[in-house]
Amino acid sequence: MVQSPPLENPWFVKAFDRHWLRLYAHRDDAEAVAAAPGILKLLGLGVGQRVLDVACGGGRYARALADRGMRVTGVDLSADLLQVAREKSPDLPGTPDYFQRDVRALPFHQQFDGAISMFTSFGYFDRRKDDLAIFRGTHRALVKGGRFVLDFMNAEQVRATLVPQEERNDGTLHVQLERRIADGPFGTCVFKRVRASDADSGRPVASFEERVRLYTPDEVDALLVEAGFSLRGDRMGDVHGAAFGAEAARYVRVAERS
Repeated sequence: MVQSPPLENPWFVKAFDRHWLRLYAHRDDAEAVAAAPGILKLLGLGVGQRVLDVACGGGRYARALADRGMRVTGVDLSADLLQVAREKSPDLPGTPDYFQRDVRALPFHQQFDGAISMFTSFGYFDRRKDDLAIFRGTHRALVKGGRFVLDFMNAEQVRATLVPQEERNDGTLHVQLERRIADGPFGTCVFKRVRASDADSGRPVASFEERVRLYTPDEVDALLVEAGFSLRGDRMGDVHGAAFGAEAARYVRVAERS
């Protein structure tokens, strides 16, 4: 395991822009629409209830839930991604509200019936207490009995399947990826260096490094409990209730404000 120094500037401030959406175009609205029924079943919610999307990005899950009758509020730090979310949402019934906010300082108090955090939108900070602040703010935002659905990576599966280098063409982009797991002052993290260029001209389009803390399921659960949540049901491998195990790509956990 290599040692890696802390980054001087938060990677997510640079990474999350419109180029990021192009790089992850396969994580699209269709995927969110397919996940929506499972998410709502886990939340236990019906039409007209209020959902908080923590780190909503471009709003694909917010749109999918709003389209099924939820009153959705999305929060994210990226102005670029929030602008995309607003551009794609105007014709929805019950158009989602979007706010630019650091998710460590959520301003809500018992205003939501449920909350979600999807596609590993968690674990970005150097200090564990910052990640705990996200969960505490989410807990505070929920009414009593409100549930929180967290979709995170499965640490064991990531360790077993990590591909150190990859190169591919995605539409008009040529993408080079380097991945590693490293220990540092902030704990064990997954690092991914992303370089993208125009596939025809070779002109650079984007270059950044992603870094996500490699929390184990036990560590995630401990954070949720410390934030005040009660854990509900079994660990799952997806939002549709697949069994969780070493080979599951995701770690999905439901927690509740008691």
